[in-house]
Amino acid sequence: MSAHRQTGRRLGLAASISLAVASFALAAATPALAAPKCTSNASFLIVEVPHGEDVGNTYLVRDNTASPKPVCSTKKLKTDLVIGSRDDAFYLLKLVGNYFLIDAGTGPDRDLLIYDLASKKEVFSGGYSDDDIKIDSAKAVFWTGSAEKPTKKNCKDLASIQKNGLTPVIEQLVTFDFTSGTLTKSNSLRCSAEQ
Repeated sequence: MSAHRQTGRRLGLAASISLAVASFALAAATPALAAPKCTSNASFLIVEVPHGEDVGNTYLVRDNTASPKPVCSTKKLKTDLVIGSRDDAFYLLKLVGNYFLIDAGTGPDRDLLIYDLASKKEVFSGGYSDDDIKIDSAKAVFWTGSAEKPTKKNCKDLASIQKNGLTPVIEQLVTFDFTSGTLTKSNSLRCSAEQ
């Protein structure tokens, strides 16, 4: 075999190896599409649709009792109940029976939304303390803003909260009962600071 043909074969082999290495590197650098994130119970399937570059998610709610069973797919169906839009910073907290709890917001002050998926209605919306909410199969217990005005008497840190440029609020401990779908206010109050 001539030296010219051998050189050509070596160059061809080197090019093939380089192409294979480049293809492997490209495949390794390209992230695989993530599987949809779904939450379900006997009645509902909830598909989380991330907003990509924007914060938060939109949720597609499907009837999990339907036949055939709904699939965990981010492709919107005509029968889907859509909760949230591209402008909503929504994050799933919990699905309990017919109730879907969402944490909303982008800053330290958070909002809680509770949807009754059976009636397709929002049944609670308000600020809450995300640090100490307790959710079980029967209820959600959390602190939320009350109509009571902060004073020196009910808010011992009133002056320091205001000095730091924050807003004092009086929070009340409440319970949302999943069986009755009702919110019960307790007599427990506390003073907190909001931005």
